[in-house]
Amino acid sequence: MKSEGNYRVVEKLWFFALLMFAGGFYGGYTFSLRGKVFANAQTANLVMMMLSFGNGEWKKGFYAFVPLTAYILGVCMAEFISGKMNQKNKGLFEEKLLLFEAFVSFVIGLMPSSVPDHVPQVALSFICAMQFTAFRQAEGVNMATTFCTAHVRQLGVNLVKAVRDKNENAAVLFRGHAIMLLSFCGGAFMAVFLSHIFSFYCIWLVSTLHLFLFYHTRKENREWNG
Repeated sequence: MKSEGNYRVVEKLWFFALLMFAGGFYGGYTFSLRGKVFANAQTANLVMMMLSFGNGEWKKGFYAFVPLTAYILGVCMAEFISGKMNQKNKGLFEEKLLLFEAFVSFVIGLMPSSVPDHVPQVALSFICAMQFTAFRQAEGVNMATTFCTAHVRQLGVNLVKAVRDKNENAAVLFRGHAIMLLSFCGGAFMAVFLSHIFSFYCIWLVSTLHLFLFYHTRKENREWNG
């Protein structure tokens, strides 16, 4: 692995940890306040959809299908835009995506309860998918930023390698995946905790977080591009 100083800011572990915090927050937010589905990861939505279909609750099943569809569209959009970009244009896309996420989160915080839950669900599922697709590697390691299943697996794999084989690189990877899991859990916890205090407005924490990441990304891009 390269040293941390050789990576772009959007590839550093702390940057991914904050994105992971946002991913956990989105899931906690939509489940707690916006219709009890998960915007950040679709495995649970698929399970709930099939459970509903199995029980003959067709309307409830299709309800969980909506964020899944938005997620697929978000992945397609991010891949279509960034797939063939050079490094400079990719950096600009990452900037705009972070700013877009901040804007969408801010607008969702303004939406009253009279707005159908599908609206914030679709919006957040879409930007979660774009985030997951656009930010793929932290310090040379493939890492998801909106769900934690792969991190749980890698945590166990690298723990065994670090203890059994005395593998220092595995110990570093174990630490990285542990940080990502803790960030995800922290985001989900804060979403639920703050929802009791600030209700729908609590998502503005994530909006502020993305503005912070946008600032650092834009600063580095300007330095690199002169």
